[in-house]
Amino acid sequence: MTTDIKEQFHLPEMGVYLLNHSVGCLPNTASQSFQNDFLEPWKQQGSHAWEHWLNNLTQFNAALASLLNGETQQFCPQTNLSSALTKILGSLPSAPAGSHILLSERDFPSMGFVIQTLCESFGLKPRFIPSEADLTDLNRWDEMLSDDTWLAFITHVQSNNSLRLPVAEITELTRKKQVISVVDIAQSAGIVPIDLNAWQADFVIGSSVKWLCGGPGSGYLWASDDIIEQCKPIDVGWFSHQDPMEFDIHHFEYAEGARRFTGGTPSVMPFSLSSKSIRYLNSIGIDTIFKHNQKLINQMINLIKPGKIQSPLEQEMRGGTLAISFQDNQKVLEAMSSSGIACDLRSEGLRFSPHIYNTEEDVDHLVEVINVLEG
Repeated sequence: MTTDIKEQFHLPEMGVYLLNHSVGCLPNTASQSFQNDFLEPWKQQGSHAWEHWLNNLTQFNAALASLLNGETQQFCPQTNLSSALTKILGSLPSAPAGSHILLSERDFPSMGFVIQTLCESFGLKPRFIPSEADLTDLNRWDEMLSDDTWLAFITHVQSNNSLRLPVAEITELTRKKQVISVVDIAQSAGIVPIDLNAWQADFVIGSSVKWLCGGPGSGYLWASDDIIEQCKPIDVGWFSHQDPMEFDIHHFEYAEGARRFTGGTPSVMPFSLSSKSIRYLNSIGIDTIFKHNQKLINQMINLIKPGKIQSPLEQEMRGGTLAISFQDNQKVLEAMSSSGIACDLRSEGLRFSPHIYNTEEDVDHLVEVINVLEG
C-alpha cells in the first residue's frame, strides 16, 4: 500500500479505522462526483437530467460487471440486500408443495427474516444448517440439499467470524440437485476476488456500503442468463417494462435481463457515488487489496498475544475480517474506543477489518493497546 492510495480517502479523525466490514471510508472524489453526476445535471437540465442520471445506473452495472466478471445486463441496482432477496423470491415460479429453503443459522439475520416471512406467505418451510456445523464441509451441504430443497441461500463470507465458504463447490452441488442458489457477497465484494462465471450461481446479491466504499443505498442483484426468463417479479413498475416510454396501461412486457427487477422510478444518487468508488478499487486490483488485507491480518495474528482467534487461521478460508474473543470483550472494546481504534463487537468477539488504506503502523498501535491491556 502506498501513501498515494491512503490519500485518496477521507479517514475518520478518531485514529485507526478498522470498521471496513461495516462502512468503507469515503473516497476523496465522492463530493465532486456527486456534484458532477447528480446535482449539476439537475441544476442545469431539470427534467432532462434523466438522460445523465440513467447513464449513472448503467455505469454502476458496468463497474460491477468488471469487478465480478459478469455482464452489465445481468445486474440490477437495489436499495439493499433484503429488498433484493425479497424481489428474487417473489419472482420465481411456485415451488412444489412441501418444499423448503435451506439457509444457515450463521447467515445475517436480515436474510433469515426475509426467507422466513416469504416461506410463511408461500407455504414453504425454512430449514437451517445448525450454527455449530462446519459450513465448509461439502458433505454436510450434500446431506442438507435434500430432494425437497427448492432454494439454497449461501453466504460467501460470514459476518461474525469471516469464514469463507467454497461457493463454487456448493453451487456445483445445487446444480446437480436442481436447487436454485442465491449467494450473499456483502462481506466479500471489494476485498475477496470473485468470479461469477466460475461460481455459476443462479443469483448473487450484494452491497456497496462496506468494502466497496460506495455508501448506503447502492445494493445490487445479479441474475444468471439461465434463470432470468423464469423470473416474473411482482414488485414492478414502468422501469421493469421492456419499453418504459411506451405509456400504454394495457400492455406490460418484462424487460430483458435483470432490469425487470428495477420497479418504478429508480433512485439515482447512491449509485452515482458508488460506481466511481468501485471503479477506483478495481483499478487498484482486488487481488492487491486482498493481499494487503491478509498481510495486516497475519501481522495481528502473529503479534496479538492474549485473546482467542475466532476467524480461520488459513488465509484461503477467511475474508477480510479478523475476529478475536477476549476474557472481557466489552472492556477491550471500550479500551479500543478510548485509544482511537474503531472496531465493533459481535457474538464471536471483536472484529477488526483493515482495508487498502490501513497500514502496518495501524496494526502496531492496535497490538500495543491490546497487549498492554491484556498482558
